[in-house]
Amino acid sequence: MVHPAIFEALVFSLMGFAGVSMGLLLGVRKIAPLAVLALGASIVFRVWTTFAAWSLGRPDLTWELWFWGSLAVVGIAAVINWRRWKEALGALVLFGTASVIALGSKYVFDIGERHHSDSANVLALAIVAIQGDMESVEAISNSYKRGIAYPLMLGLGPEGRILAGFTPLVFLIILLAASWLAWDQLGSGSSKWQFGFVLAAVFGFGLSVPMFRASMFYLNGHTLMGLAVLLLAAGLLLMRSQGSFAGTPAAFVLVGGVLGVTSRVEGVALVLAVVAAIAGTFKAQSLSERLTFFTVISLIGLSLPWWLVTLDSPALERVGVPGEILPWVALVGSALVSIPLVDRIRPLFLPIFSGILLFLLGSQVWEANEPLRVILTQWPNLGLGAGGWGTAAHVFVGSLVLLGWRARSHAYRWLVILVAVTLGAILYSKTFDGGFGGSGFYDSVNRMWLHAMPLITAMTLLGYNELVEQIRSWRRSGRDADVKAGAMPSPS
Repeated sequence: MVHPAIFEALVFSLMGFAGVSMGLLLGVRKIAPLAVLALGASIVFRVWTTFAAWSLGRPDLTWELWFWGSLAVVGIAAVINWRRWKEALGALVLFGTASVIALGSKYVFDIGERHHSDSANVLALAIVAIQGDMESVEAISNSYKRGIAYPLMLGLGPEGRILAGFTPLVFLIILLAASWLAWDQLGSGSSKWQFGFVLAAVFGFGLSVPMFRASMFYLNGHTLMGLAVLLLAAGLLLMRSQGSFAGTPAAFVLVGGVLGVTSRVEGVALVLAVVAAIAGTFKAQSLSERLTFFTVISLIGLSLPWWLVTLDSPALERVGVPGEILPWVALVGSALVSIPLVDRIRPLFLPIFSGILLFLLGSQVWEANEPLRVILTQWPNLGLGAGGWGTAAHVFVGSLVLLGWRARSHAYRWLVILVAVTLGAILYSKTFDGGFGGSGFYDSVNRMWLHAMPLITAMTLLGYNELVEQIRSWRRSGRDADVKAGAMPSPS
């Protein structure tokens, strides 16, 4: 029998090759984004092939469809994009390094998982239902709350075991994605030494935060949801900096959106928040670009009903919308945000969404018996350390004040806006279960802050690099002024 570590290494190898291949086929050409997509795109492919098997009434074929489909994608990419072998090799080296570290944490250092009562449900779904020989999907129809993407990936592990290295791998790819995004938005003139110093300082502080450390091994879909939000935000920033919605921006939005709506059921609110911002800043340069935008948003919107309708999920009854209508809602909505008719009002998309979100949150507070208590629900977790966040919330607020607004780049400002909207969406999504959560490490909202952690990490890296560069610029200007003053002839 193959050792579990070797089995997982082979699975990660196929994920890497297939994910990089999909990235190349989607038009991504840089090494770091390809490495990030090696994980993200392979998860989306696993989700879609599983949905296809379920739709065909053959839940027993989920592994076979994923395996042979992945090999087919690799073959197609090898034929079409063989000239990009250097980029592919670089991405595979990056992804492989992260995979080795992830596997080493489990099979060499024997670091156990951080778990919760929800984790037991995820494990049962991954091993008993998904990995087992299901004759019907009825057994997992009520599993919508904790998402489907995460247990589907855990189910790729050896027989009777989860894919143990997957959780730390997600965490490592988040660090790579956040670092690369911050570096990309800084521009080509930035100092690598300066960036490395800030990177070490930010990650060093992160290690002092208990929740940050625990999230690397936490058996739940929260970190996967965080990766989804980060990819969506990256797609927006790249679309703005590149001036087009093609290649990397489109790939990141597609993968991030599908991950978001399938990682956690409340992820729909977060995806809508970032998509509102993306649609609000989208400027089509051609008809093909507009069609690309429509296709990407449609695939994101259709992935959710594909999941829920295929399983005949009780979530459909809860929202009171017939499953047959949801695909049409997704298509019509995608068409509306893609047509030229709405171009003039696009800048209003995010303000309108934010206004509605604020109104809904305000209504929850206004209707509460003790409004102040509702507002301060998360204070013990974030302010007093009960949630395992240490001083992270204090440093976050302090950094916003220190870094300021006017002196920062448009990219940094956008990240601040997206963080604010994401935090609001997290709170609102919890109101379906009543209130804004409670106190303690395992409170739902407290753990859901992980959805915004990667975004905050990228924002902090970018902001402090800009601040250090600003200080260095001031010092250079001061030295130049002193040199000029010294070169002036003294009066005789």
